[in-house]
Amino acid sequence: MKKSNALLGLAVALILISLVAWGYQLYNGLIVTDMRNPFSWGLYIATFAFFVGVAAGGLIVSSSVYLFNIEKLKPFTRIASLSAFASILGAGAMIFPDMGRVERVWKIFVHPNFRSPLVWDVIVITAYLIITFLSVYVQLLPDWKKEGRGFFNGWTKTRSQENVDALSKKWSKRVALVGLPVAILIHTVTALIFATQASRGWWNTAALPPDFVSVAVASGTALVLVISLFAVGKEQFKQSSEAFQTMALIVAGALVVHFFFVSVDLIVHGWWGKPEATETLSLVFGRYGFVYATEILLPAFTMIFFFTEKGRSSYKALMIGSVLLFIGVFAHRLMLMFPAFNAIPLTLAVPGAGIESWVYPVALGQFREGLSVFVNSWAYTPTLVEYAVALLPFGLVLFVVTWALRMYNFLPQKSVKNQHPSSKIKPLPAFVASAKGQNLDNS
Repeated sequence: MKKSNALLGLAVALILISLVAWGYQLYNGLIVTDMRNPFSWGLYIATFAFFVGVAAGGLIVSSSVYLFNIEKLKPFTRIASLSAFASILGAGAMIFPDMGRVERVWKIFVHPNFRSPLVWDVIVITAYLIITFLSVYVQLLPDWKKEGRGFFNGWTKTRSQENVDALSKKWSKRVALVGLPVAILIHTVTALIFATQASRGWWNTAALPPDFVSVAVASGTALVLVISLFAVGKEQFKQSSEAFQTMALIVAGALVVHFFFVSVDLIVHGWWGKPEATETLSLVFGRYGFVYATEILLPAFTMIFFFTEKGRSSYKALMIGSVLLFIGVFAHRLMLMFPAFNAIPLTLAVPGAGIESWVYPVALGQFREGLSVFVNSWAYTPTLVEYAVALLPFGLVLFVVTWALRMYNFLPQKSVKNQHPSSKIKPLPAFVASAKGQNLDNS
């Protein structure tokens, strides 16, 4: 109980810090960030893209288990759906601070421009939020019937336990049938927001949407793996080791696909040697070489590590590999921004002067003494306000997951086999039960 209280306290603290920082930003404007006209998307959009990917991966795992009958992972479908719901909630919340005039967001719904990828992103995120909630809800119905608890389940009181169990299985498959294509669609649409910007050569590639999906499967499965390990605990790790090994192999396999697309994209960018491509690649391997190395090396290590028996057979190894992957994927989201925004797309050839590509300067959008009004690049670095605001989705995800694990049973069903159907004592996650000194086999 102490551990869950500490995690909930940390989550609340992160949310409060972010809300205070966001309030400060709303009062003073986006000028308190380091984003400017030449660099209009930064940490906020990178964080949004990160959580969209994790959310999509979570529901892909949950839906695939039902649709393809992956027996080993069935005990963890509830956690996969919970992971997806919490992550998409965090992603949706993160998009608002990036809007300078957030009070006008209602106009997207009243006057939507369906030629804009952003409108479709709003549609699929809203649909995804509803689907992930339904996925969690229908899977918990049998337990709520047994315990006589839950919410929005008064109608189940008139049904038998067998009827509710059958209803839960039927609707779980139906939600999975809808959820899998929507999970792929949500990240495809997010990728298209970038890929359809023809002026940004770093994004303008058909490889971006499938690459986004492969990264989503890897990072989303890794989060399901981490939450499952956390809920089960070290003491019960061996009981579900086959499921954890399967998830590790899914992560590694998805990363193989990801690195295939990365390789193809780099070859295409570098093959023709156009000025736009060489400028972008010089930024990738030069100014932002460290961030790009983090994006490549950490996921590559996790991929290789999870393919080894040692890497997927221990509680600690799985945790370390997953955390390193999260860091690498977040760096991947940041690297979407840095090279794209510092390769100015407006150029002019001056044949008489021997200039093949002269970069137009871009108005900074800020006038201060001693500061240039027009610039050719912007060395963007998130401010403390941005870092504080970006804590919002992390706090939301931590709060939702910890609270849900504490309140409801998301553990494998075999862990509650000793409970009487009429018992109103809910099964506890391992991290709660161990703090109370309870027997983990019955938690």
